[in-house]
Amino acid sequence: MKIQKLKYVEVREIWRREADDFTNWLADNIDYLSDYLGLSLNVLETERTIGSFNVDIFGEDEHGNIFLIENQLEKTDHTHLGQLLSYSVGSDAKTVIWVSPDPREEHIAVMEWLNEVTPADMRWYLMKLEVVRTGDHQASPLFTRVAGPSLEAKARGSEKRQLAERQEKRIRFWEGLLPVLAEHTNRYRNISPSADNWLAASTGVSGISYQIVIRMQDASLRLVLEKTADPETNKRAFDFLYGRRDAIERDFGDTMVWRRMEDRISSRIEYDIPEHGLQDEEQWEATYEVISESFSLWEQAFDKHIAELARTNLS
Repeated sequence: MKIQKLKYVEVREIWRREADDFTNWLADNIDYLSDYLGLSLNVLETERTIGSFNVDIFGEDEHGNIFLIENQLEKTDHTHLGQLLSYSVGSDAKTVIWVSPDPREEHIAVMEWLNEVTPADMRWYLMKLEVVRTGDHQASPLFTRVAGPSLEAKARGSEKRQLAERQEKRIRFWEGLLPVLAEHTNRYRNISPSADNWLAASTGVSGISYQIVIRMQDASLRLVLEKTADPETNKRAFDFLYGRRDAIERDFGDTMVWRRMEDRISSRIEYDIPEHGLQDEEQWEATYEVISESFSLWEQAFDKHIAELARTNLS
C-alpha cells in the first residue's frame, strides 16, 4: 500500500477573497463543519446585517437556535473578536463559530473563558482552518477545534458565578452590619466591607484578633490567637485564657467552644449564632442586631483578660 505525505497549502491559494470565495464556499459546504462538530447546521443567509456590521454566515441548528460563523483568512484579531461579541448579543445566537488559519493564543483563551461564563446553552468555537493535499490530488479543507464548550468548562463557570454571587452578597451584608456594629462597639469603626466571609478587628494586642464570621445558615464570633509562628507561644496564651474560662463565659452569658488546635499554629475560641446567616436577606436586619449585641458582650467578656495576658510574659 502506497502512503503519500500530506502537503499543507496556504489557504489564500485556494480562496483568494474571504467574503466572495471562502464564505460562499463554506455556506455551500457547511457539512464540513456540521460533521466535525456533531451539529446540524442550516445556513439561512450570508453577510447578514446585525447592527452596523455583517456577519459572514447566519443560520439555525436542528432546534431552531441561531448560529453565527465569522471567517478570517489571516491571524485572529481583536476587531473580529469584538464583532463576534456584538453579533451574539444582537442576534441572541446560541452557537458562535470563529474560523481562522492562525488563532492567537489570547483569543483561544477568551473563547474558552466565554464557554465558562456564558449560560449553559451557549457554545463558542474557535476553529483552525488548514488546507492539505496528497500528491497531485485536489486540496481538502481541514478543521481543528482549538476552543469549544465542554461540561467541565460549564461546571467551572457555574462555580465561578456562584462564588461571585456569594462574594457580592457578603459585601452587601457587611455594608449593612458595620453601621449597626458602630452603635455597640468602636472595634469596627475603621473596617471596610469585604468579599470574605469574615471581618477581623484588633483587640489591642498584636497577634490576637476578634472576628465575625458569616455563613449561609449561621454566623459566629471568634477570638483568634496567632501571636507568632511558634505554636507554643499561642498555646500558652490560649491556656492563660482557658484558665479563666468560667469567668469569661459568665460575663458573656453563654458557653463557648474552646479550640486549642494542637495540630495548628493558631488557637481559637468560638461562639456560634445559629439561624442568622446570609441565606434569608429578609432577616438581615434582625441578624445585624443579634450579631452586634453578641459582639458587644463578647469583647466585654474578653477585654480585661486579654489586657492581663499582655502584661504577662506569655504575650
